[in-house]
Amino acid sequence: MTPFSIFLLVLSLAVFLIAWLKGGHAERKGVLICILAYLSSYAGRGLRIDDLQIGDAIADLIVTGAFAWLALRSNRWWPFAATASMILMLVVHASMVLVPELTVRGDMAARMGLSVVLVLSIFGGVVERWLAGERPVSETATWTRRRPAT
Repeated sequence: MTPFSIFLLVLSLAVFLIAWLKGGHAERKGVLICILAYLSSYAGRGLRIDDLQIGDAIADLIVTGAFAWLALRSNRWWPFAATASMILMLVVHASMVLVPELTVRGDMAARMGLSVVLVLSIFGGVVERWLAGERPVSETATWTRRRPAT
């Protein structure tokens, strides 16, 4: 793993933990989308046409749709930023087909940089929630089984 890969992994894990504990429902949904995208990318890892990784492109298309849905369903700004970074990631996939001079290394570097933007947008949503004085979902969650009313 390159140092930037390690940085992205550590940053993602830290932001996902903070977003899950201190974020709202939208931030938690964003974390779930990212984790499911990461896990599903292994399913299509071998699918490729020349330098285009078809499995990753399909997964990114689905994630783009999920973040667009989240942006339209929530009243937060960060899902729009996440959707924009995912659209740029789809442009990177298209560029691998349209520009033959691009290398796989350039593809990975661009997609990793856009992944950092995606993760930081989720973190921005958590920070905004904290600055606005909104309570995180984890404070209102019940951790014990509710007893039926008698």
